[in-house]
Formats: sequence, C-alpha cells, structure tokens
Amino acid sequence: MSQQHEEIEVFRKISRGLSIAERIIFTIVALLLFAAALALAWNGILDVVPLFTGSPQSAIQETADFLNLVLLILMIGEIAYTVTLSVRGTGLNAHPFLIVGLIAVIRRVLLLTVEEVQGASAGIGGIVSKSTIDLAILTLVVMAFVFAIYLLRKDA
Repeated sequence: MSQQHEEIEVFRKISRGLSIAERIIFTIVALLLFAAALALAWNGILDVVPLFTGSPQSAIQETADFLNLVLLILMIGEIAYTVTLSVRGTGLNAHPFLIVGLIAVIRRVLLLTVEEVQGASAGIGGIVSKSTIDLAILTLVVMAFVFAIYLLRKDA
C-alpha cells in the first residue's frame, strides 16, 4: 500500500505542476493579447484623423479600414477574455469562440461590401458577382453562428 500511495502522491504533484504551468502559459498569452489589442487601439486612434481630414473619394475605404481594425480589436479582446476565463479555472466555453467567429464573418462582409461598392468585383457570366455569392454564403454562416449562440443561451 505504501508504494501505491507514493505513486498517487507523485501523480498529484505532477498534475499540480502541469496545472500551474498551464496557468502561467495562459496568463502570458492573455497579456500578449491585451498588449496587441492596446497597440491596435492606439493605431485606431491615429486612423480616426484621416476620416475627418481625408478626401471624400477615400472616405469609404478609410472607414472600412477603420471598422476592420475595430472589429479585429474586438476579436482579440474576446479571445483574451476566453483565455482569462481559462486562467481563472472556469474552463473553456463555446460562446466566446462563436462570438469571435461571428465578428470575423462580419469583418469579411464589410470588406466584401466595400469592394462591391468600389466596383472591384466582376460578374460571373454577367449575372452575379463573385462577392455577391460570397456575401450570400457568409450570410448563411452568420445565421448559423447566431443560431448556435441562441441554442447555447437557451440551454444556459
């Protein structure tokens, strides 16, 4: 029995050490994500100025770039939040990942919409443009994410 008790104790120490290492790694990752979000937020503050001082022709592209940056900051913040939850020991939750996916799809929709407005996409056979097909598919993805979030909240 003493041998078995020692083996269990060694296993517990190894498990505790791995748990501490995991929290240290998640803490470092969270700090890096928050630092990246802060750096991007600073760039966002600097990118606001051209929105007011730029030419009307470039306003659409500059606004799209700014929204793209803001949504990227939101994605990083949501990922950092998820990592922070892991550090706290509450475990992983699917909800924040669905939010990140939803924000990513919205970012792509905004970029495609700007391309469409600027006439950058050509039609397929003169009927439907490639970006219109992409937007339709992304709309289905958004609906799937929203439905998944709804189901998760309904079960909670």
